[in-house]
Amino acid sequence: MNSLLIQGGEIVSAVADDIKTGDILLQNGIIARVGEVRLQGSAMETIDTIDATGLYVSSGFIDLQTNGGGGYNFGDAAPAEIHKIITFHTNHGTTGLLPTTVTAPIEQIKATIGRVRKLNHPAVLGMHIEGPFITKEHKGAQNAHYILTSTVEQFAELAKGDEGFIKIVTLAPELPGADRLIARIREIGAIPSLGHSAATYEQALTAIDQGIGLFTHLFNAMRGLHHREPGALGAALDSDVMVELIADGVHVHPMLIRLLRKTKGIEQICLVTDSISAAGLTDGQYSLGGLAVFVKNGEARLADGTLAGSTLTMEHAVKNFIEFTGCSVVDGVKTATLNPAKLLKIDEKKGSLEEGKDADITIFDADFNIYYTIINGEIVYDRKRRGYERRV
Repeated sequence: MNSLLIQGGEIVSAVADDIKTGDILLQNGIIARVGEVRLQGSAMETIDTIDATGLYVSSGFIDLQTNGGGGYNFGDAAPAEIHKIITFHTNHGTTGLLPTTVTAPIEQIKATIGRVRKLNHPAVLGMHIEGPFITKEHKGAQNAHYILTSTVEQFAELAKGDEGFIKIVTLAPELPGADRLIARIREIGAIPSLGHSAATYEQALTAIDQGIGLFTHLFNAMRGLHHREPGALGAALDSDVMVELIADGVHVHPMLIRLLRKTKGIEQICLVTDSISAAGLTDGQYSLGGLAVFVKNGEARLADGTLAGSTLTMEHAVKNFIEFTGCSVVDGVKTATLNPAKLLKIDEKKGSLEEGKDADITIFDADFNIYYTIINGEIVYDRKRRGYERRV
């Protein structure tokens, strides 16, 4: 039996409002016990242990939108490079992610999906398809040359053979034919998400009624809030639909992040990185979807100043959100664990520290330095091997 014992950590379960000191026993990739774990004799001598004293232990972070990291983007990465992107993010506490494609030719998007899927990495929970069914008015750092109208036929070509692997599709619901596209995305079990959209308040509310289940990187690349036209942003704030948030302090002002927390509540916010290849690297020139991206002081922008993804990682997203809003560690962690798991309808297996759930775990200190990342009960990241003792 493959077992791992995490001892004496500050357990952030995500389903309880408090944090309790305790142990977690992992067996065969599953959380077997949470609380006090007592092993005796040969069991204690042979089991792998982690001393988590003074460290937080939470369910692993889930990133719903990442274009890349560590020098590569999913859109043009070779299989070995895709593995490097995932490793980069697991080193930052992420145990589940949705590799994200930007607007590009359909055959290129399909090829990316195929490469990611073939890798069969346990951290990959599916794909996020951002575009090409978006508006040029709010294209952001998307290549306008490849933007398409919202037809079911085009989407069917894109998704053919990968229907169960596509989890989120970002689109502009005000475009002609978007209602049928939303319905088709729902039919394959994916989530239609409003993003890169010029939808008015009324159009966005109608789209919610038609099946929109998420707002992609809220505040960014959508019609903003005006006191006489609340826009898509107003519809997000005035509904119960979950929203993504890039909490880097660049994409959204901290005051508006505080306002979002007060308006939507913790349960409807999912932190994302929207990271690109530059994440983890120095300032310089990079690319995204064939467009040149310039990173200065950690901010990624096109030549005209348009934001082009981020250099954010999930542990910093959680830390920033807590600092910006003043929320508890429990609530901050929830926006990166249980909330995205609920959105993806995988919360029966992931997103919280409960017995019987997958042993996807992140261990970090009060400054959100990652000490361990565990996927399916296996340590995939160990910070200088501190506190980890493997007994044979």
